Amino acid sequence: MNKLLETKFFPWFYCNDITYNSKKSSQHRPGLFHSFVKDKKPNSNYLKLAYSIITPFTANPIIHSRAFLQFPLNLKLIGSKFDTPHIDLPGPHMVYLYYVIDADGDTLLFKKSEIIKRVSPKKGRLLIFDGGICHTAQQPQKGIRCVINCDIGK
Repeated sequence: MNKLLETKFFPWFYCNDITYNSKKSSQHRPGLFHSFVKDKKPNSNYLKLAYSIITPFTANPIIHSRAFLQFPLNLKLIGSKFDTPHIDLPGPHMVYLYYVIDADGDTLLFKKSEIIKRVSPKKGRLLIFDGGICHTAQQPQKGIRCVINCDIGK
């Protein structure tokens, strides 16, 4: 799977801020994304990639599914060491977060403003959690961070 995402043929799209939240100001943490499913509708010729991750674990529908590729940034210019904590979607859902490659840039889960769990990106690891939990990523420092995020209906 990671070989496909690393080729020059996979369609990545630029995003000015990977975790932009319209309710908060942008942190200007650019990256690349690819949307597999949007609003429960197929949005990619590479849809099988998203389904291959979740099919062994659930038959529930994918609401949204995206791949993200983040690059190391100069955090002295940006400030915070992690991206904006957020919830992907309103309403009940589960998050399936698949780590495509080994990387730095942990995933952080929050209860209020306290970090309750830290998960390191390891190739092939799948993190599953309730979509109502606020979460974010630390910015990678040593190399790229690549994940596939699937928001699954309950």
